[in-house]
Amino acid sequence: MPVPYLITTLLFTFVALFMAADASFVSLNLIGAFPALRWVRVHFITLGIVSQVVFGLLPLLVASLSKKPRPAMRWDIWLTLNGGFIALIAGFASVNQPLILTGGTLIFVSAVLLLLQLWNVRGGDAPASLKFYITGIFYLLVGIIVGTGLWLNWSEALYIQIPLEVHIHANSWGFMSLVFAGLLVDFIPMVTGRPLGSTKDVSFIFWGMSLGALGLVIGPWLGGSLPPTVSGLILHLAATIWLVVLMGRALKASGRLDSAGGWHLLASYLWILAPVLVAPLILLGFIKGGPVESIAPQALIYGWVLQFGIAIVPYIARRFFLKEENPQLGGSWLSIAAVTVGSIFVWVSIFLVPIRGVLYGIGFALYALSVLQPLKELFQITKDGLQKREMA
Repeated sequence: MPVPYLITTLLFTFVALFMAADASFVSLNLIGAFPALRWVRVHFITLGIVSQVVFGLLPLLVASLSKKPRPAMRWDIWLTLNGGFIALIAGFASVNQPLILTGGTLIFVSAVLLLLQLWNVRGGDAPASLKFYITGIFYLLVGIIVGTGLWLNWSEALYIQIPLEVHIHANSWGFMSLVFAGLLVDFIPMVTGRPLGSTKDVSFIFWGMSLGALGLVIGPWLGGSLPPTVSGLILHLAATIWLVVLMGRALKASGRLDSAGGWHLLASYLWILAPVLVAPLILLGFIKGGPVESIAPQALIYGWVLQFGIAIVPYIARRFFLKEENPQLGGSWLSIAAVTVGSIFVWVSIFLVPIRGVLYGIGFALYALSVLQPLKELFQITKDGLQKREMA
């Protein structure tokens, strides 16, 4: 993992800690909110932490697994990604359309450059995970277009009926689900000493997630059309459950469930399955969709994405930056307890309206507590790695 990406990952993890604390204080009415707070908060996890790791790691990982030379640091990709992210966050905070357009365009360019870099590795000894990464980044491009258009009134021109759902589904069920699954295909053998599953298992997971995400994007694009939405839910849910079963088997057989890191990986998927399981109740009219659609993405990002990152990001940094042969997964029993209970509080706040603010505030206070562990680990890894480089 190149040093610039590691440093920006550390920086954005530090900021994510303060953003979670800020969300807690706002919900408890201790401080005032500023415009687009939840958008800024979410994007410090997705574009801030996740994208830094994905954009920095994938070229190195795929080249290594393909037995090809280590690629050079692509400063054009790093600069467009981070320049775009800064412009996007500034645009959200000030609700400034030109800044949002600039940010979205730069991040789109960065993603295209990464996609082309990975595309050139296909064939030959390319790992099975490569198709997960390429398809996931394609969904990211869709998410960027729709997400930028949310602030620039593009939805009508693109005939998107429910643009916010399309944006969330493209990024969550498309980009992050596929990339995370690809990382598990690659890292479970390194972590446990055994493959995630057979070739058929991996193929089923890929097609189930890819086609499932397509249905979940098309459904809200067409105004909540049931056939693509329901078929997408079924496919994505089936593929995700099988992924979790295979991962659980491998972690248990290797003894990795004796530590918090293994449980972080497993527990994270509870929170991507939660909105999928609630969706039929919304479609059938048993519960109102508005509060779920507004609040559930926060629990999804912190419960699933952040928790997955707590386990895997320190592992990646130790393996690729410190060059450890058998590094441990990240996280602690305190971090897993904090992020799990925090997600429960945030989900319960959806249904207990009179005390929603208090529950939401407690949930985000616990999220902030959970971020302390990865922040501490990444700081120590960065410090140790830079000291080794100075001594070399």
